[in-house]
Amino acid sequence: MPYSDEIPLEASGREFADGGHYGVEIPVVNSFKVLEATLGLLKEEGLPVTRFNETLGAFLLSDSEVRDMLDLCRESNVGMVFALGPRPEYDRKAAFYRGGFGASQGRRINNNDALAQSAEEALRLTEMGCRGLIAYDLGVIRMLSEMRKAGVLPAELMIKSSSHCIVSNPMTSRVFYENGVNSITTVHDLGLPVLQDIRKGSPELTIDLPTDVYGSKGGFIRFYEVAELVQICSPMMLKIGASAQSHPHDPVNENTIRQRVQRVALCLEYLSKSGIEAKYISDLSPQRCVPVKV
Repeated sequence: MPYSDEIPLEASGREFADGGHYGVEIPVVNSFKVLEATLGLLKEEGLPVTRFNETLGAFLLSDSEVRDMLDLCRESNVGMVFALGPRPEYDRKAAFYRGGFGASQGRRINNNDALAQSAEEALRLTEMGCRGLIAYDLGVIRMLSEMRKAGVLPAELMIKSSSHCIVSNPMTSRVFYENGVNSITTVHDLGLPVLQDIRKGSPELTIDLPTDVYGSKGGFIRFYEVAELVQICSPMMLKIGASAQSHPHDPVNENTIRQRVQRVALCLEYLSKSGIEAKYISDLSPQRCVPVKV
């Protein structure tokens, strides 16, 4: 481990197993209507998207809406990653979380019923063809990993940790990898030296890095750094578009969607102008989480 943040920076030299340095991930796509509108505008603008994230919890969506979202993504050859629920903000047995001190516990689950319900949601979603899940609790991640090893969940299922897991250093990222995570969303404001050591410490992980942040989380935008981020973190997902909202629970309207798509265009323009070698993720990569037909 380095003794300081004052270390030389260097390219990771790594790509996805099937080729490519980066993909594009768009968060807070929480309904079929938002998904359809966002996908349509991206196609209209000629912009790529690797995968979408549903982030409120798929248990708030009916089976028919989940299937419609999965079908649209599969037909468009785009990934769809659903968040597991319930989480403490919805859980009767986690009232402490909603108090003044409770938020410091993160979205950790504190009862066996919620663990069982998370397992049930994972089964429900994968049986409908979903191949990417977001989890908010290390114990849930370990449970999903063991279910995957046992063949209860699909072997190709991608398990992704949320930024709410607070992965902020290379030792923590290694713990999440050892417990079954394939794709890790880091804390938003990490500097380049720490990101470099997360990549070196867990070379098998995909790093999902927010390039721009909700106003309530600081509102910063890292487009000037995007070339360095891709060089240091690849293989990685550029998580683009959050700065179109003040808070992730804000309603999403047409203007929000247009701002998100504009952010994608701008971020990729900065990357293109940098002149570095940056290949888009291969169509063959399982990290894209394209739904399967069941």
